[in-house]
Amino acid sequence: MMHLRRRMLTIGALALAPTLALQKPACAADPIQVGGRMTCTTAEQHAIPVEGDPGHVLVVQKVTCIGSASGQSAAFDGGRQTWVEADDLVKGSGPIHGYELARYKDGSTGVTSYVGAQVTTMVDGKPEWTALGTWEQSRGTGSLMDVQLRGTWTAKPISEKEYVMDWEGTLAEDSKK
Repeated sequence: MMHLRRRMLTIGALALAPTLALQKPACAADPIQVGGRMTCTTAEQHAIPVEGDPGHVLVVQKVTCIGSASGQSAAFDGGRQTWVEADDLVKGSGPIHGYELARYKDGSTGVTSYVGAQVTTMVDGKPEWTALGTWEQSRGTGSLMDVQLRGTWTAKPISEKEYVMDWEGTLAEDSKK
């Protein structure tokens, strides 16, 4: 079967929902810039070829990630995420979509949805992928309950089943609350 990316993107962002130690902005007009890195491992992956369309595969994955962050994003440090993702890839490239559940040291949780695209190119005769996209928290508990979190992410492999994802975004009070 074709070389599929051996990780799930996310993320979660994605997985980017902070944990309590984050200070909420003074008002909805003052978002806080947040960011960090996640190291992710593909726990499960299922690829189904699309019959009659060579090189086309649908992939469903489950991934676990551990976050690292510092400064005003320190609340995200040590966060643990579980991602589930669906990819529609032709020769390793195509759209991805998924959801992430993050758990933080303070007991807060966040659910994030993300979309993006994976691009696979041949480097020295081997397929290599990169991915990028956007993420947004859909709900949270604890310190993440009344905030809006959204941003962008990029990912790249570091081994057959592992990858790193760099993410950044904004945290603001939820103006709907």
